[in-house]
Amino acid sequence: MTPNVQIVAPKKGLSKLARAKFGPGMLLQHDDLEQLNVYTRELSRLLFRSFFGCGVICGLVVNVEVWCGKVTVIVEAGIALDCCGDPVHVPETQRIVIDEHCAPDLPGQLWVVLCGTERCCAPRTPMCASDEDEATTVCTRERDAFEIRVLRERPECVCGCPEESKHELLDSECKCVNPELECYVDHYAGKCGCNCPECSDCDCDCILLARLDRSGAAENPVWTPDHRVRRFIRPVLMRDPRVAIERALAQHRTEPGGGEQISAAEGPAAAPRPKRSRSGRRR
Repeated sequence: MTPNVQIVAPKKGLSKLARAKFGPGMLLQHDDLEQLNVYTRELSRLLFRSFFGCGVICGLVVNVEVWCGKVTVIVEAGIALDCCGDPVHVPETQRIVIDEHCAPDLPGQLWVVLCGTERCCAPRTPMCASDEDEATTVCTRERDAFEIRVLRERPECVCGCPEESKHELLDSECKCVNPELECYVDHYAGKCGCNCPECSDCDCDCILLARLDRSGAAENPVWTPDHRVRRFIRPVLMRDPRVAIERALAQHRTEPGGGEQISAAEGPAAAPRPKRSRSGRRR
């Protein structure tokens, strides 16, 4: 800080992130080692939900098949982020049969939701367990898992977009979403938090994938997935600026009088400026 800058009203505070620190001869405890995992996970959560919010990153396309009266929901492989910033990974295509007994009693709309879960793996008995107490096992590995749910009604706390949302594209070639849409307006306004109306981030652990609309006769229904209700958050990749620079340099070399050597490493500053005539006008 510059010495001559006067501070008017300072206020200091603490973040919720805490790193583990070790020193020579320190006796390490369980909490010390566990803090290594906690810090890394909380940092990733904070960055993911701040950069993108919640929603589908890629894949997770929903389709429906009706075979012999049985309705089967097919969810392709993909990955999403819940409101806490945790990734929910579906490694391969999943098939959910919702009409096992060929007795269709389904409403006109169904909702497909993806939720992240955890599973304890590799249980182990502590080596220093007391002889008098019954030995208990502890989890030594925690594996991420998922659950796909087909619901009759849209849940109140779920990451998604309003049903009446119109996913209109901007008049450009970048395929960007309209920042005025209710589903994305907070993101473009720089507001932190999850896209769950009237729900806290901790209550919104599931991601809405699609709405299924039924049409046709009751004996032979047709189910149509509608993905407009999901929140898509795949980052938009920008074009490589070096390609444009090199193209401009190559064009300059082929033009009359542009044979002077210009290094491509000089960047945009190396691009030739328009020549001026004696009258001062650009040619």
